[in-house]
Amino acid sequence: MKLTIAAWLLIGSAFTILIGIFLGISFFNTIQRQVEEAEWVKEKNETLDQLLTLEKLLVDIETGQRAYRSTNEKRFLSSLNQAQINIGLVEDNLTNSFRENSPKLAQLAQIQQSVQSLVQLWSSTSENDSGLNRQSLIEITALEKKEMDNVRMLVKKIYTAERYELSKREASIKTLIENLTRKTVLGTFLLFLVAAVLTYFYALEFKSRKKIENQLSKNVEELEELNHSIKERSWYLAGLTVLNDALQNINTLEALGQSALKSITDYLELPAGGMYILDESEKLALKASVALSAQVSQSYALGEGLVGQAALERQIRITKLIPSSYWTIESGSGATNAGEIACIPLWYGKELKGVIELASFSPFPDHHIELLKKVSKDISLSVNEIQSRLKVGRLLEQLKEQKAILENQQDELRQTNEELSHQTESLMASEEELRVQEEELRHINSELEEKNEAIEVARQALALKAKELEVTSTYKSEFLANMSHELRTPLNSVLILANLLSENKSKNLTDKQVEYANVIRKSGTDLLKLINDILDLSKIEAGKIDFQFENVPVKNILRDIKQLFEVVADEKGVIFLTKIEASVPTALHTDKQRLEQIIQNLLSNAFKFTPKNGQITLSFAAVEPQPDFATEALKKAEQVLAISVEDTGVGIPFEKQQLIFEAFQQADGSTSRRYGGTGLGLSIIRELVKRLGGEVRLQSEVGKGSTFSVFIPLKTNAGAAAASSESLTISEKRNFSMTEFHKEIVSQTKIEDDRHSIEKGDLVMLIIEDDPMFAGIVRDLARDKNYKTIVALQGDEGMMYAQKYQPSAIILDVQLPVVDGQSILSWIKNDEQLKHIPVHVISGADASSLSLEGAQAFIQKPVKTQDLEKVFSLLEAQLNVKIKKVLILVGEFIQRNTIGQVLGKRYPDLKWEVVVSEQDAADHIAQNDYDCLIVDIRKNLDQGMERLRRLKEVSASKVLPVIVYIDEDLNLAKERQLKKLSSVIIRESTQSMERLMDEMELFLFKVQEVETKKLPQPTVAFSSGGLEGKKVLLVDDDMRNVFALSTLLEEQQMKVITADNGREALEELRLHTDIDIVLMDIMMPEMDGYEATSRIRHDLRLSKLPIIALTAKAMPEDREKVIEAGASDYITKPVDTGQLFSLMRVWLSK
Repeated sequence: MKLTIAAWLLIGSAFTILIGIFLGISFFNTIQRQVEEAEWVKEKNETLDQLLTLEKLLVDIETGQRAYRSTNEKRFLSSLNQAQINIGLVEDNLTNSFRENSPKLAQLAQIQQSVQSLVQLWSSTSENDSGLNRQSLIEITALEKKEMDNVRMLVKKIYTAERYELSKREASIKTLIENLTRKTVLGTFLLFLVAAVLTYFYALEFKSRKKIENQLSKNVEELEELNHSIKERSWYLAGLTVLNDALQNINTLEALGQSALKSITDYLELPAGGMYILDESEKLALKASVALSAQVSQSYALGEGLVGQAALERQIRITKLIPSSYWTIESGSGATNAGEIACIPLWYGKELKGVIELASFSPFPDHHIELLKKVSKDISLSVNEIQSRLKVGRLLEQLKEQKAILENQQDELRQTNEELSHQTESLMASEEELRVQEEELRHINSELEEKNEAIEVARQALALKAKELEVTSTYKSEFLANMSHELRTPLNSVLILANLLSENKSKNLTDKQVEYANVIRKSGTDLLKLINDILDLSKIEAGKIDFQFENVPVKNILRDIKQLFEVVADEKGVIFLTKIEASVPTALHTDKQRLEQIIQNLLSNAFKFTPKNGQITLSFAAVEPQPDFATEALKKAEQVLAISVEDTGVGIPFEKQQLIFEAFQQADGSTSRRYGGTGLGLSIIRELVKRLGGEVRLQSEVGKGSTFSVFIPLKTNAGAAAASSESLTISEKRNFSMTEFHKEIVSQTKIEDDRHSIEKGDLVMLIIEDDPMFAGIVRDLARDKNYKTIVALQGDEGMMYAQKYQPSAIILDVQLPVVDGQSILSWIKNDEQLKHIPVHVISGADASSLSLEGAQAFIQKPVKTQDLEKVFSLLEAQLNVKIKKVLILVGEFIQRNTIGQVLGKRYPDLKWEVVVSEQDAADHIAQNDYDCLIVDIRKNLDQGMERLRRLKEVSASKVLPVIVYIDEDLNLAKERQLKKLSSVIIRESTQSMERLMDEMELFLFKVQEVETKKLPQPTVAFSSGGLEGKKVLLVDDDMRNVFALSTLLEEQQMKVITADNGREALEELRLHTDIDIVLMDIMMPEMDGYEATSRIRHDLRLSKLPIIALTAKAMPEDREKVIEAGASDYITKPVDTGQLFSLMRVWLSK
């Protein structure tokens, strides 16, 4: 018989209970037995303790008696009485313990008898102690020992018997415990066995029930799926029913769209939607909407936006992650954005009918999309029916209209026939008149043909005139360029020779003769300025001037102007005021250089024509566009910037107010005029303002003064300029040198400095600052730090001192007269002799608006004493560094072993570290200070530049010169980008490693040596070290230039070979193969500089020979043309000697 799980559970439980009862009884009996045995053992232990106590008491009395007998001292008898009492107590206890054991009681009685004998012996001995002799003592001691041995024997006998009984009881207890342990183990085993059996049967039962449960769950799931399918089908049918009901009895597309859209959004619980219908213009027009924003587009072209794109597809398009600016769902309490958008195209066969766009806060479920697919067909069908119905209606209307028109036409035909009969009669009468008029028309046509021929002749004449005007303009540009050459060529010799004479190095000229030479040079410089003004005007008129549009703070423009003209105002005794209206924005989007040029020219005129104690006011204001503005840019501008220069000068007559804006025209053009000038300034202003999209106006009254107003759109577009702005090339930036200003450089005398007391080995600081008071403060502090100081109050003066004295450090302001600080910084860092000098910039301008690449540090004014102390601390730390450290990022061209061998051999004291990855380099730069970074840019130039850019960001807070090593030719754009990220670019060649060492040595070990010399006069010639012993070929057809330049070059201990034209130059190069550099004029007879340069470049032996073009043409296309021909660089005439020497050093070093 098979037992049920309940029967097994009952049997197992009963068996478990029985085992538990058995084990409980066993534990109880054992514990009771253990308690009894413990009591017995306790009593036995107490008996043993009493026996031992008795023996101890007897020993104590014996010891005391013997001590007494030996010493006769009574104190040893003090314990006898107490011991007797204690012995009695012990004997009583032992009697109680042995009361049920007769043998032991008998033994105890013997012990008591022996003890009594001992007590009596000791008592008698104590009383008769005086009569005892030695023999008596021996006898008493022997008797005492006998009795004591007897007592010990009896005690030991009882003690041994008691210990034996105690051992037997302990063995019995141990046996009892072992039996209990065996019973416990057996019971536990039986319990575990029962539990295992029950667990097995429980597992079988649970497995069976789990199987049944899974089957039931599967049946329930199938039932639920069936119910869900039925509900979904019912939901689909209900949705189709709702939509079909909504599409019934509708005659317009708008009503159809609104009804269908409402039924869909209500049934699917969607917040918003729209229906677009394809109209006759092939555009999707919005016909119905639910909760759409008013800003939603009303129509879409096919392919435009999500709606237009969905129209081209034949399936539903779901768009997720909707931008907040795309769709807004609005209600009375606010607006929100959709989570997803579904676009359902409506296709009827192969014909597109429209698109439904639906928005949902949550993702569209699959069953919603299935329903939308089904209803889209019904909606497409309804749309087609309505469109067909409307089309039929329109055709019927057209038929009715045409029928009515035909009926009217029949009536009109009847009337027309009647009128025709009358007109026929009239026509016959007027036929004769027409013949007469026809003759008159022939005469008129003949006259018109003659007039047309005359107009055509005039048109051809105008076209010819326009062509002649274009040719004239070309001739004008060529004439200006040629005149520039013809004027610059002799002027070049004049300026160079006058400069040499004024220096008077041979000391053979009188002071008067030196003064004459300075006058010649000053006049030549003024003539050069006139030539430049003429070229500027021609460039502007030809549209060849570039504009650099940027956001410029108005306060910066005003600060620059004030710094330039406040000194002029003080010198002339004129009051100079500036005003900025509150309406003027803080920054303008314009060309800062051109705008400042306009303002400077206006102020220059104002100061020229305003007498002493007069007043000049510069004001900025924002005004509304005026109807009488002539330019479109001003009319369309939101706001207009008005810059006004008002003076109390001589004024301009009304009839001359338009004339002065023409080139070379002045209000007073007589030979006895009071005020000089070329008359080009206002012409340049007018053309610049016109190309900035503005205009210039003048209000003036003779004797009272003038007001020039410049109006420029506040939001000037780069497109308003004639040509797009383009950055200067690297060559153009390098050519800045000292040619940005052609004027005499005069040393300041306002602040006393140490320029005349400098000795070899002194620390020299150059302070370039236009504020004399602040410059004096920095000078005094520098002297306290043991610096010799040189102070320059102008930018050009600072450049002159930098080249002359090569100081240990430079303190540089940004806003400077003549040349600004940013240009000076760029010039210093591009000069081989100066770029190692640490430059600290101190300026009131914001650092974010400045380009300070290469500066050691920047401090913004106002400056505290602590700031200046920090500057001097940084300088001291840099100048005191002894051991130099170099970090090298190796790659495909620079190898670890190669660079290591070269550095170790050439610079044994140099510390250098090599890394192989950008990350390693960044970590080293962040954790250490290096004096130079050498980077192998590798073959992929773009990736290499990106790596270099990231390393520059890591080292942004440090002054770290970067030398880049490449094996690729660069175009101007790439070279310009790479120059911004590095200090020197070295190309792979046979001499590249040698040049790498030279450049690194320049950064690391440049030693500054300043010779002590007194300045003979303010003007100073520029150093040209590094040219000695070099051989130069000078090619020029003008003997004056050849003489002047030869003299200049020979003074630098250079060997000069000359040639009159390009053909002779090629012959000289063939004869002299050791020529180091060529200076090539462009305009020469027989063979010009372009052809000569091109032929030199075709000779493989001369492909790397540096060629510097000397040209008197200053147009941008001239530069491009000489570079295209193969020139390494170019310089315009008149030649700036400092720039020429700088360029020659640069190219000779390569």
